[in-house]
Amino acid sequence: MMGKDIIIKEISKQAKVMLGAGILGFLVFGGYALFNIMNGNYSSLTILCAVCSLICIVCIIMGIVVLIHPEKSFAIRSNPEIFDMAEEHFSNIRFKNNYITLSDRMISASDNPASVSYMNEVFWVYIERHKTNFVTTNKNLVFETARGRYQINIMNVSDNDIEYNIIRYFTEHCPYAAIGYSNENMAYRDRMKNEWKQNHMR
Repeated sequence: MMGKDIIIKEISKQAKVMLGAGILGFLVFGGYALFNIMNGNYSSLTILCAVCSLICIVCIIMGIVVLIHPEKSFAIRSNPEIFDMAEEHFSNIRFKNNYITLSDRMISASDNPASVSYMNEVFWVYIERHKTNFVTTNKNLVFETARGRYQINIMNVSDNDIEYNIIRYFTEHCPYAAIGYSNENMAYRDRMKNEWKQNHMR
């Protein structure tokens, strides 16, 4: 499969997920809001569900637009070079596991081809945890690049496996990547992105 086809397939998959979630959300929130409004119930929850149903309509419209016109997706608009990058990357894979795919010059999340990035444009790698009542409900490894922010789901991966199977590939292959969440690394990311933009726009 050609690099362009891989990206289009991924974008279409994401658009279908957005469309499906929008339709489901509209049926749930819109149905609840409509039922209560028809019965004269204008509570805060009813208004909130009505607003959520409008957001779902926007998701439905966006999903349809991207399915018909993939070039209008955020992935392509934010990185016009993505087709050429994908062509080189996916025709020259030299390592792949469940999390990371490597070629000579690029790296991507294995479950998201649209995350393809030049190794020397990866500026920050860190773990992002979401907790509810002190219990971790979501855990991602985030890598921020000159062209975008991408993530790898590591919810069911131990910290030792994360260090060995994922982070070490960024450490070994991405010479400008700062590892770990800190204010200093955030500032470094901002500085590197600004420098990249200045050089890339020349």
